[in-house]
Amino acid sequence: MKNHYINFIEFLKNNNKLFGLNSHIKLAPKKHGTPFRVFSPDGRQIRKSSVMILLKPINLNDFNVLLTLRSQHLKSHSGQISFPGGQIEENETPLQAALRETFEEIGIPSEEIEVISHLSELYVPPSNSLIHPFVGVTNFDNWVINKSEVEEIIEVPFSFLVQQDNILLQRRQFLGETIEIPCWDLNKPEVLWGATAMILSELIDLYHYFEQIAIPQNF
Repeated sequence: MKNHYINFIEFLKNNNKLFGLNSHIKLAPKKHGTPFRVFSPDGRQIRKSSVMILLKPINLNDFNVLLTLRSQHLKSHSGQISFPGGQIEENETPLQAALRETFEEIGIPSEEIEVISHLSELYVPPSNSLIHPFVGVTNFDNWVINKSEVEEIIEVPFSFLVQQDNILLQRRQFLGETIEIPCWDLNKPEVLWGATAMILSELIDLYHYFEQIAIPQNF
């Protein structure tokens, strides 16, 4: 992986190109090759939420993406791998919600996060939620895990995520039908899939765009 970590971060700060649905579809659960979900709320009253994609440098050539293993006791998405985040409260901006939830779940203060970008919104039918993803950089590692919400913090090298060979295809039964789930196996009780994987797909596509466009131009 030719990451050029610092240059990629600078690229994200200045980038205004997003891939949205084209990226999300790549890692969406599918039935016979067609996404097994909708991508818009179709007029339903939706809940709005935010997540923080935290990047933590390993060295000049790579960084970790910080993920959380959600508590088994949560009412929704229990036991799944996700980003820190949650519902946007009244009179709160999406970014304020992402920063607040990150602090409440894993104890990283907002002043320890440099917010550098946002990604495309993603609608999640099971929770009827529209997710606003933000990208932040941190060196903070004095985490305080809220055990009522988070089992553990998972650090995954971005160099692992961008390798196409590391994306697996798992088959599961939903309502008597076989659904194919693109995912990463992180050696946890659950694989990394669904909305979190779909959001990561856009970050990965932005990296490949950075490789193709920015690096040849000596970004």
